[in-house]
Amino acid sequence: MILITGAGGKTGRTLIKRLSKIEGVCAFAHREEHVSVLKCLGAEKVIVGDLHDESAIHSAVQGARSVYHICPNMNPDEVEIGKLVIDEARKAGVEHFAYHSVLHPQTEQMNHHWQKSRVEEMIFESGLPFTILQPAPYMQNLSAGWKSIVEDGVLRIPYSVHSKFSFVDLEDVTEAAKIVLTEPNHKNAVYEIVGTLPMSHVEVAEILSRVLNRDVRVEREEISDWRLRVTGLSEYALENLIRMFEYYDQWGLMGNPNVLKWILRREPTTLGTFVERLAKERNATH
Repeated sequence: MILITGAGGKTGRTLIKRLSKIEGVCAFAHREEHVSVLKCLGAEKVIVGDLHDESAIHSAVQGARSVYHICPNMNPDEVEIGKLVIDEARKAGVEHFAYHSVLHPQTEQMNHHWQKSRVEEMIFESGLPFTILQPAPYMQNLSAGWKSIVEDGVLRIPYSVHSKFSFVDLEDVTEAAKIVLTEPNHKNAVYEIVGTLPMSHVEVAEILSRVLNRDVRVEREEISDWRLRVTGLSEYALENLIRMFEYYDQWGLMGNPNVLKWILRREPTTLGTFVERLAKERNATH
């Protein structure tokens, strides 16, 4: 049995769907409404609980051969939660601890990256056999602005349109996670999970234009305007996202796809291929 924490989010759901075809999966989720969805995706067992709750984590890790720990995004308690899950995994004799981190966690200016770096440090010192995956920004993030892209031909971002980024398809991330969880020789490794060479959002807009067969331009949105438009985020998440945008504005977030290519034994999904797939999915639902 492989325990997946933070299973109700998009990464957890996608991983369960892929992993449950070949392994027994126990999903740890925060909300009761996630249970039926996660079972439909293939989870044998779903535990509803709080990642701050030591007894719930203790119960969840019993009988788990491996743990894939995903902390909910922008959680102010990432380090405390990480310590709790690592400690309980160690006590339970878990054979393999995999952690869903982020590309360049050592970047102190981006606090949510830095918190993941602290968790990585605890993993190194836990004595547990580990694999750490550090994904680039998901291509799926384009979905949030899809309406504007398709209807208005505008891709809006709250940082420089010329900053360089590497991206990765979530499907490739979860395929890599499945491989490191189920195949030998991936223990005690840290892998950058990157799908593309660096590109600016000007280039992203060019790819969107070509695939969608319509003009798409990228526009920089002021952070103050972005903040007025965004709803449903905590103050902590808002502040950390703004710090991230300020970092992106100056430095972007760049990586190299060679490691992912090696893990997958194929070329990672290109942004063009992803956009084609997304367009077909969106057209099918309308």
